[in-house]
Amino acid sequence: MAFAEGLYDLLVTEACSLNLATVPRELVPLTEQIDAGEAAGRISDALHRVLSKLLEEVEGDDSERTLAQVAVVNAILADLRKRFHGTDIDISDFQIPPSALKGVFRGGQMCAAPETGLVVPWLFTAGKGSPSLLSELRKEIASCDAVDILVSFITLSGVRKLEDLLKSVTALGADGRPRTKIRVLTTTYTGATDVGALDILASLPGCEVRISLDGRRTRLHAKAWMFHRRTGFGSTYVGSANLSGAALLGGLEWTVKFTQQGQENLYTRSVAHFETLWNDGEFQHYDPNDSEHRVQLIRALKRESGDGLIASPTFFDIEPKDYQREMLESIGAERSHGRMKSLIVAATGTGKTVIAAFDYRRICSQEGGRPRLLFVSHRQEILTQAMRTYREVLRDHSFGDLVVGGSEPERLDHVFATIDSITSRGLLAKWGPDYWHTVVIDECHRLAADRFDSFARSVKP
Repeated sequence: MAFAEGLYDLLVTEACSLNLATVPRELVPLTEQIDAGEAAGRISDALHRVLSKLLEEVEGDDSERTLAQVAVVNAILADLRKRFHGTDIDISDFQIPPSALKGVFRGGQMCAAPETGLVVPWLFTAGKGSPSLLSELRKEIASCDAVDILVSFITLSGVRKLEDLLKSVTALGADGRPRTKIRVLTTTYTGATDVGALDILASLPGCEVRISLDGRRTRLHAKAWMFHRRTGFGSTYVGSANLSGAALLGGLEWTVKFTQQGQENLYTRSVAHFETLWNDGEFQHYDPNDSEHRVQLIRALKRESGDGLIASPTFFDIEPKDYQREMLESIGAERSHGRMKSLIVAATGTGKTVIAAFDYRRICSQEGGRPRLLFVSHRQEILTQAMRTYREVLRDHSFGDLVVGGSEPERLDHVFATIDSITSRGLLAKWGPDYWHTVVIDECHRLAADRFDSFARSVKP
């Protein structure tokens, strides 16, 4: 093989070494010794790739090809047995024709295995070629001994999709214990968690729920499901889906599955990190029968939602009215001619913020992703309401951060800030005039003229 200039992470073979000797003089190959702790894994991975390619080269029809492939592997195992005679490791020949053990059950009554299996990794994209994430999660739950769930928020609609199965697997047996144990970690982040959903989970036998009541401090965005089996065939699902109906039923979510047998290092790390979080004092045990627990939870959800109501776990179907569509079309027409600053003048209650939110959604569609946004007003109440509007229009409960008073988020990509906070923190001087792609000033007539002019001159159109 010819080596192009750039980065590699390739185990050097004799053939590779000979090819490296032929690279042009101006290119200098850089190699280093493999760490002793990594050697076994690196060498076995390289051997796996070589063996896979060799087996693919075996010719013949399906049955003959399979038998020939097993014969190749058994020949390799025969040599290994000679070298490692007496070892406890199973290096006996594979059965011909090859077969696979799928389970050991009382009475031979086997539960349905996940469609994606228990060894190979998988990427769930809600596309046509991918199994349903909800269907696979249900099969994993029905066939495992323990489940660990880590999500930012939990909604009633999500729990309802699994409630029948969860009740079944946690039902007490003759020994007075549930067949499956469940642990759940979640937060009050954005106020999106449903108290009723936690009540259902925490009331299940053998299910413990722990929750962080400080969503601003515990910015938990991880979403993971870990399924443990005494057989050693566990699996972990990591992605973007919370325990909500929308996420489990075909939302635009990506979830990666890796397995204990196929990707042991990743599986072990995920389990270890969950244990770390589980034992973190930030996550408190939730008891639905303890009135004080419920009061603290409800207060936290109200606080994190940004107003006096517990945030709804579902989205309202907001669509612009006819006169709002006309305004959006006018803004779009002006922008197409290079006029990037627009002023919306309309009576109170006609939905100027809604127009701004739909305009931003259109920008997201045109530009791709979520361009940086700075929304400015003179009062926190306006900012809170505006952020809720954007979240509904974008159908994203976690969108945006408030910069008011003493609060300042770690990231300033989508900010709803008072003019005082912007000025006192020197945000424009610190980040520059072109940091935010879209800038919205709400009720600009409330700002003093000199402050408005100063701010308007500081940001680019």
